[in-house]
Amino acid sequence: MRQPWDTVAPPPHPRHPLTGLPLTRVSPELWSDGATRWPVVDGIPFLRTGREALREAVVSALERSDRHHARALLLRDQDDHARLPPPPLSATAAVVAGVESGTMGLREAMEHLGFGPVAPYFAHRQSAPTFLSALGLLAQHWDAPPCVVELACGIGQVLREVSLRGPPVVGVDVVFAKLWLARHFIVPQAALLCADAAADLPLAPLEGATVLCHDALYFLPDKARALAELRRVAGPSGRVLVGHAHNRHVDQRGVGGTPLDPAGYAALMPGAACYDDAAFVTRFLDGGAVADTPLAELERAEALSFAWPPTPGSRSIDFGVAVPGARLSLNPLLEARDGRVRPAWPTPGLAAEYASAHYLRSDVPEDAALLRRAATDATPEQQAALVRRRWLLNLPERW
Repeated sequence: MRQPWDTVAPPPHPRHPLTGLPLTRVSPELWSDGATRWPVVDGIPFLRTGREALREAVVSALERSDRHHARALLLRDQDDHARLPPPPLSATAAVVAGVESGTMGLREAMEHLGFGPVAPYFAHRQSAPTFLSALGLLAQHWDAPPCVVELACGIGQVLREVSLRGPPVVGVDVVFAKLWLARHFIVPQAALLCADAAADLPLAPLEGATVLCHDALYFLPDKARALAELRRVAGPSGRVLVGHAHNRHVDQRGVGGTPLDPAGYAALMPGAACYDDAAFVTRFLDGGAVADTPLAELERAEALSFAWPPTPGSRSIDFGVAVPGARLSLNPLLEARDGRVRPAWPTPGLAAEYASAHYLRSDVPEDAALLRRAATDATPEQQAALVRRRWLLNLPERW
């Protein structure tokens, strides 16, 4: 049976991640540069380096037409920051069966795949300040690009917001399981690519593209190389946006990686506009533009954003307005009790990291009453305001 992603266009002009040689399709599920074969599973090329044994095992499974086993093998692969051991093959095989049969939802799949503390982050990311800052950064520098590419796209939630508004999207991540969940639950028509930012991005330049890396640059060991690759893929007329790059001068509450200080980031992006990342949350909620900020004023910013070139976008877009036909539902995080609205963060870590999410709180009794009837009995004006505040969400099916 054909799946929706059987007709998805592959990432444009794929390349070997080490040699840069072009890859061509030698079968529906295999690419090659003439010497090495790379698997393509559910339309997602697996081009991660340093995984030769895994790549060969998956290729062998595909040659036997054992697609179920190929998926189960790839879903065990993790990044270097994983806090839990990889799940057993029996668990990933059960996820494949459950997701493909429609009996397993996104959150259950993440649990069985061993996402650990990352699972609630992804499950509720659309409510988080870091999500709003990504959309605010994109909106301020929007040119209606021919495509939007996101490095470290996770399960594709930012790309979903872009895709719902028309432009084609390309998602790159090092963890196949995240891309596979994006394919099945979040953004099924995206071009997705499993590759490691430690190597060159296996993409030819996509002239005029907007290339985003949000809440991830501080994890990358060779930041200069990664940024050079982002600029190469964007081409001379494209844009590179880096959002929520943690500032090492500020307490990170257990956030990993190797964050730099503002001057360190700026040195890697000469000529880029610099911002306090939190200001883009305000932009998303209230409108207006965020001013390019002198480095001296960013020393105590928790995280920073950068845009190259620094000029604002030539077009407008508002990610705070629901797309036509959106299936709106109450934000499952929110609780109305004793006339107050508060988010019930699923972990203490998220509660601490997203303590600034003031838009999810209210002490006004009328707001608590409105929350209870928001999805069914609010006026269009009330619904629009609640969508922008993330009280109403356009959640993917089988969330």
